[in-house]
Amino acid sequence: MKVIYWSDYACPFCYIGATVLKKAFANLNSGGKLELVMKSFELDPTASRNVTSTTPERFAKKYGMTTAQATARINAISEMGHEAGLDFRYSSTKYTNTLDAHRLTKLAQDKYSNDTAEKLSTNLYDAYFTRNLELADPNVLIHEGIDAGLSEADIKAVLNGNAYEADVRNDENEAYSKGIHSVPFFVVEGKYHISGAQSLEAMTETLRKGLDAHSMSCGIEGCKLS
Repeated sequence: MKVIYWSDYACPFCYIGATVLKKAFANLNSGGKLELVMKSFELDPTASRNVTSTTPERFAKKYGMTTAQATARINAISEMGHEAGLDFRYSSTKYTNTLDAHRLTKLAQDKYSNDTAEKLSTNLYDAYFTRNLELADPNVLIHEGIDAGLSEADIKAVLNGNAYEADVRNDENEAYSKGIHSVPFFVVEGKYHISGAQSLEAMTETLRKGLDAHSMSCGIEGCKLS
């Protein structure tokens, strides 16, 4: 089963949503394989490459809250992450620009396997939300890329230029053209949509519909389950 989803590495609901979706697919016991393909969607393409504020400060400013209100909301989101089985440390994340992280993901998708690209995505989510590393730091990206199976030479070649930036922009423009303005946004088997980090039950039900569609073959005499 193929699921395409738009996401940003600084988006807490994206990490939670992708994690819950994997659990939902495992619940189906279909015996098949989930092909999860991430597309780029920067929450803030103008974000600084350096950390300029704490997460509670940034959250409070963005949503017009007091720092105490922002902290409470952040802690509630972190609890969602914990419920999904993640060591989720949202309040101490170090927010920076994520373009290079997305470009590196495009490298993995282009020159390596989907499994390698998915491993890289998981590494980068974990680096940001659990280990609280800066995703604009080349050293962080090099380390996470090598751990996922990318060659150091390939990684440095991308980071030292602007390779795959156009691919990132194409993903974002595609999202806008489809009316997608928030992430995560999942497309199951090109037909069924999941917006946001929904419950395990809701995701399981949508994936079940996608699995049924995936199992159906159509020919000159009509459609049937394969």
